Amino acid sequence: MRPVIALLLILSPLFLCAAPVQVTVDVKNGMSRGGKPYFVKGAGGESHLDILAARGGNSLRTWSTDRLEQTLQEAEKLGLTVSAGIWLEPECSWFSYSKPEHCARQQERVRQLVMQFRDHPALLAWGLGNEVEGDGSQAAFWQQLEKLALMVKENDPAHPTFTAVAGMTEQKAKGMNEHAPHLDYVGVNTYGGLFGLRAQLAKIGWTRPWLVTEWGPQGFWERPKSKSGAPMEQTSTEKAEMMRRGYDEVIAQGGACLGSYAFVWGWKYEATATWFGLLTHDGETTAAVDVLEEKWSGHAPPNRAPIIQPLKDTPLEAVATGTSLKVRAEAADPEGDALVWRWAMLPEKIGHNAGRRLRMPAAVEGAITSTEGDLAQVKAPKQPGKYRLHVWVSDGNGHAATANAPFEVK
Repeated sequence: MRPVIALLLILSPLFLCAAPVQVTVDVKNGMSRGGKPYFVKGAGGESHLDILAARGGNSLRTWSTDRLEQTLQEAEKLGLTVSAGIWLEPECSWFSYSKPEHCARQQERVRQLVMQFRDHPALLAWGLGNEVEGDGSQAAFWQQLEKLALMVKENDPAHPTFTAVAGMTEQKAKGMNEHAPHLDYVGVNTYGGLFGLRAQLAKIGWTRPWLVTEWGPQGFWERPKSKSGAPMEQTSTEKAEMMRRGYDEVIAQGGACLGSYAFVWGWKYEATATWFGLLTHDGETTAAVDVLEEKWSGHAPPNRAPIIQPLKDTPLEAVATGTSLKVRAEAADPEGDALVWRWAMLPEKIGHNAGRRLRMPAAVEGAITSTEGDLAQVKAPKQPGKYRLHVWVSDGNGHAATANAPFEVK
């Protein structure tokens, strides 16, 4: 008995008494889980899952399996499901989809992951790669996806497969339809292009199920630029209203849409300190979370995030070092809660930092000389360069509004 007891003790709780929940997908009936209709009301990210569940979300998406065991366990406790992303190699100098030996190693790696996690009751689907398809013209890539999809079905018939593409084009649809018919649905990552997605799918003749695997505000690549070339970020209020319209006009319209995953649940430094995060770096929720709760649950939260206007009196032209500025951030709270303004000047980052986990950068010392309510006295840094002035407006109840403006110092 001792060897048996020892074995049970070292086995992960993930595999003890676990039973998969059957998930099916078809274009007519959509997705079902455990025999019941299941519309994905989710977000991408693995932090603050208690808030996701409390706000009416039912699922989360990951991009890799690095923390999958822990994420599945936490999700199950909260009644959430997980679309588990499996990272696939891009076409590059050390990996090619035209080389059978590379594809064989990849398939075995994916098989082992599927075998490890297939029985967990919180598992919803397998995401085979994220934006790996390039322009969609490489037949070998889609052929490998077909092999992976068939392998998953053989080893885990309870869970569907998808791949997430960066926008949907005729070329990508052609590749998937001709070479990967056993993928159960396609995931589409889209931001400003969300509003034209249904028309695009109709134009290219896409008739299979689809799910919006990333969506949110306009991307930094889609926004107008300042004179210094920096993208002009929307305020948190503008982002929330855009997401409300996107959900109503595209995601909630039914048909072959299986639901969506908003990007990103939690905080991430990408382009700026506030661009995509549905929560701030301090864990406060923004107005976009209020919109998602309303759409997911059918009712608005009792206490909502503040409303904010774009910053006023920020310089449009480059300023000299040491220049003094007065900048205003007008904000109000829907419930009349007392507001607190927090300001910081951050150095502008170059590029979007995809795939890198960046910490909150240190604020420029001495840049905020004084504050009074919604007004800040700002002094341009001594070091020439590109900067971004940020403001967070908090209501004291775990909610915040954000706004920022880039400017250049010469």
